[in-house]
Amino acid sequence: MEWKMSERHCRFAGTFFPADARVLAAEVEACLQAAGEAGAAPPCAIVSAHAGYAYSGRFAGLSFASVTWTPARVVVVSPSHRYWFRGLAFPSQDVFATPLGPLAIDRRACAALADAGLAHQEDAAHDNEHGIETQLPFIRSLWPEARLVPLVCGDVPATQVAAALDALADPDTLTVLSSDLSHFLTQDEATRKDAETARLIETGEAEALRPDNACGATGLRGWLLSEAGQGARALRLGMGDSAAVTGDRDRVVGYGAWAFYPSGAAMLTHGARSTLLGIARDAIRTRLIGGRAAPHAESNLTPLQTFAASFVTLTEAGALRGCIGSLTPHRPLVEDVVENALRAGFHDPRFPPVTAELLDRLRISISVLGRPKPLRCADEAEALARITPGKDGLILSSGGRRGVFLPSVWETLADPRAFLEGLKRKAGLPPDHWGRDYVLETFRVESFAEPGPAMS
Repeated sequence: MEWKMSERHCRFAGTFFPADARVLAAEVEACLQAAGEAGAAPPCAIVSAHAGYAYSGRFAGLSFASVTWTPARVVVVSPSHRYWFRGLAFPSQDVFATPLGPLAIDRRACAALADAGLAHQEDAAHDNEHGIETQLPFIRSLWPEARLVPLVCGDVPATQVAAALDALADPDTLTVLSSDLSHFLTQDEATRKDAETARLIETGEAEALRPDNACGATGLRGWLLSEAGQGARALRLGMGDSAAVTGDRDRVVGYGAWAFYPSGAAMLTHGARSTLLGIARDAIRTRLIGGRAAPHAESNLTPLQTFAASFVTLTEAGALRGCIGSLTPHRPLVEDVVENALRAGFHDPRFPPVTAELLDRLRISISVLGRPKPLRCADEAEALARITPGKDGLILSSGGRRGVFLPSVWETLADPRAFLEGLKRKAGLPPDHWGRDYVLETFRVESFAEPGPAMS
């Protein structure tokens, strides 16, 4: 007897997105083409909106267009909008039948989650859930051979979602976090609420995310708590609301798009990097003539509004001339770069303030930091063995003192022991110091600089 694969059809084809294959394919392509250039490196996860395509399709297009690689498997995590249940649920079928063609469900991965007690099979959780289905035409259009793991969040701890995502994590898997933002506030209220949600996502404040921030808050929290999520940086791709389509500003739904990149990956495009470097230089130049920093018009580019921590370094003929930065994200990247450029130029206590004559001889470089991760070690020998030369930045705290070395310091202190001892000296500690309160954290950076040894 011939075995036939079981199919699950899209309940929301014809309502949230077109049921006609040609019309749907054209609409998906239009959303992707309108996205333009996103990050420079392949993201490991995206946040994708899930309303009707007329309202949120362009935001989903921003998210999916940022994925410049071909995943073998796509995990989609959605909230449950209409059906209450406990846990994390996958469907029983073998294939999702979309208007654009079939998508195979990764039954082996689903079974593994079930065996681990992390998810279970429950068709009712998927029978009337648009948060999964709205993502499928994009996936089918871009990666028709990808295996799908569709997961709907019921009443489930975010830690369980994190464990499931960690169990599925591998270099060939993309995570899609299906979520809209605020619901049915006035446009002004929604703008404020969604800005706060963006900050929470970008600074990794998982515990502060609630359903009134985003309907997919449980999935977002799960990603941010997962091992992969903790090691990733978020890049804001776009934000908006339904008023752009309906004209109704009294009751709107907010939408956003984000991509997550491995720590230290090149998430900023060449254009975004050039803009930031120009803004840093203009901030110093403007201060020299007694004005206030006026960022370029391009500074309103959405990715530059991402909350991120940065260091700005000034060099003259290759020698350090100022370096100031932030260790944790607490404001938009463009604002952080402006403030740190001014501090590096005029308030680094190791150097006199920059002069107009010196400015043209300075070279500016910017480092965008990933989130620091604790390096838990029993002794210094273990710490030295676990530091990755050339890549890891290091933060040392002990006895109320703290020192920071960017990865660029490896260029002059290439040996791990010399690197760590130099960091101790910077923190005001003896080179052989090791105490119970000794805390080490590692971080990666995305670094870029103005061309050439100096600007003319």
